[in-house]
Amino acid sequence: MQLRACGPPLRLVVRRYGALFHLARWPDEGPYHNSQCPFYATAAAAGKSKSDAADAIQHTPAGLNVKLDASLFVKTAETSPRLSANTSGPGSTRRAAPLLGFLQRLWIKADLHTWTVASARSWGQCNAHLVAALGDGKLNGKPMQKVLHVVRRCDENEAQSIVAEFDDFLGRIETTPKASQRGLVLGELRAVDASKYGFVVKLRQTKRTFFASKQLIEMAAASFRSAWAMVGDASARIVVLAVIERTKEGNLRIVDIALQLCNSSFIPCDSRYEVAMANRLVSERRRFTKPLRLETGDELLPDFQLTDTESPTAIEVYGMQGNPQYLERKKEKQARYARTTTPCVEWTPPAELASVRLPAAA
Repeated sequence: MQLRACGPPLRLVVRRYGALFHLARWPDEGPYHNSQCPFYATAAAAGKSKSDAADAIQHTPAGLNVKLDASLFVKTAETSPRLSANTSGPGSTRRAAPLLGFLQRLWIKADLHTWTVASARSWGQCNAHLVAALGDGKLNGKPMQKVLHVVRRCDENEAQSIVAEFDDFLGRIETTPKASQRGLVLGELRAVDASKYGFVVKLRQTKRTFFASKQLIEMAAASFRSAWAMVGDASARIVVLAVIERTKEGNLRIVDIALQLCNSSFIPCDSRYEVAMANRLVSERRRFTKPLRLETGDELLPDFQLTDTESPTAIEVYGMQGNPQYLERKKEKQARYARTTTPCVEWTPPAELASVRLPAAA
């Protein structure tokens, strides 16, 4: 299939994820689409960065090939929420990605860390981008679609098929006296409620509920503090990636979890102050990107970067005061911007966000 934009025809591919068929861009051709085209992607999102056989997350023409730091098949019952990864075999030297690292890489691959001039982004749009990015890839050596389910948005016209598709996926999650077959669920967190035996985790797009132990919830609250603090806040969205299994009673239980804080349009954020800034940039219809800190040295990346100014403009949200290491990194960032003459907008709460002047779009 071909699509003509401004220039030579560009190829598209029809892919199936679960019960859905969708159009996806041809591998590595995202940067060649017009920036207004829904199939446009930056070179990094399109997977042009170099990778080697030891990388935990590899870009292939079919989709992502991921080795995750989580066991999807265990032969005996385990109680720890942190579990070792499936390996490729004896002597394997391939690295394994943590849940949050995989979630953030997927967000980049799906180009969901960038914003153009749209007025909003729904979970339905996120779903389409995510399944296109996953493609016909593999996770811990198994077909991606068999072990990872991206929860679909609520749609009354397709409610029956959506429920049937999810039930079909959950049917593969089973526990016997000898082993437990697990799976991953990716969706939007709605609430975490205390129950008689621990906690109940609820997602926004499904009526299905998942149980979680007190130990797991305490780990999540400590590991993802910024996201946890904004659960239920209407100005933010919390994306959840959970490893689930069946209990002996047949209930669904979360054994590991990662939370990603986002603004109201699913742009990743690191704090409630970044959520406020990202929401403002969206409301003012600015073009910007959220650099994600995934590698050593990424600590000096800006919080956001305006891409609609004459030259890219860094945006820094200095929301943590009184921390010596944070203040030292702040000085290092400011020195780098001065040395490279990079335009930078700073916001230091508790100053009002409205007092921050943004440069005009070019």
